[in-house]
Amino acid sequence: MEKWSFSKIDATKGCRIAFEKKYIQNAPPDTEVPEFVEAHKIHENIQQDFLKKQIEYPALTPYLNNSIFVEKKYSHYFQQEDIEFIAFADVVMETEVSRVIIDIKCRYNSGINERDKLQLLVYSALANEERPTAQTKIGILAPYNLYSPISLVEINPPSVDFILSEIEKAKRRIQRMQIKTSECEYCEYRKGCEYGKTETDETDLQAVAEKYLYLKAQIERYEEMLRKHAEITGKKIKVGDKELGFFERFYTKVNVSEFLTLCKDNKIPFLNSIKIDTAKAKYLAKKYDILTSAMEKEIKYVFGTKKIEEKEE
Repeated sequence: MEKWSFSKIDATKGCRIAFEKKYIQNAPPDTEVPEFVEAHKIHENIQQDFLKKQIEYPALTPYLNNSIFVEKKYSHYFQQEDIEFIAFADVVMETEVSRVIIDIKCRYNSGINERDKLQLLVYSALANEERPTAQTKIGILAPYNLYSPISLVEINPPSVDFILSEIEKAKRRIQRMQIKTSECEYCEYRKGCEYGKTETDETDLQAVAEKYLYLKAQIERYEEMLRKHAEITGKKIKVGDKELGFFERFYTKVNVSEFLTLCKDNKIPFLNSIKIDTAKAKYLAKKYDILTSAMEKEIKYVFGTKKIEEKEE
């Protein structure tokens, strides 16, 4: 029996290596993606607020008296094709005659894009197959958007045959899948990815660009590991004549209003862009010493590399 989900359908549009590892080899992830960890926490917190009916989104207030479910499981078995399809909806609010299906997205844009639409239509098809209702609404909750976090639309749920059609499309895409290093940054299989072992034709700029994105993602993974060690232990890591860790960095902070007033009072020419361009402000301060009074040093601790200074005997 084949097992499918919306995530599996969506993965056929991504990287071939990641798809094979997750859905063919059934390999567990070997890389923790911090953004995914944070998103998971946000999902859980919002879902708990729904269960406690403590949400503060006016668009959803009319549905607070509905029965509320989180991680609502839907499944359907396509007997002739021997395919089981499983889905978990983030939040479902329903009565005997109505249903609202919400997907939580850790982003700013609360609009329903094509990927969201497909995902929510899949959920609505499964839900309607399980128990039809007179009214169905689907929506996106984007908690980063403080002004308009909810998009909600009423739909007519498609039949589950719609899902089978999407599975067939996905199967055809598998044959054409390629390696996508543009997705390495958020890949859960970076550590054991075989792509890094392949030779790169350095005369082929496309190949070089692809390898660059792969290596960049690997560097970011290593840096995250080193950052965590430095944050937890407070110690730097020594490698030869260099050490890695958090170092003090001094940054110039410009009091914009004071700086512009000084320029005006002292008839110092300046560009409007100076309001946001610290480099130009520092350049002018070198010529006109009075401007330094509108500047101050700000200390930040930045992760980086520093050469170890040799101590004199």
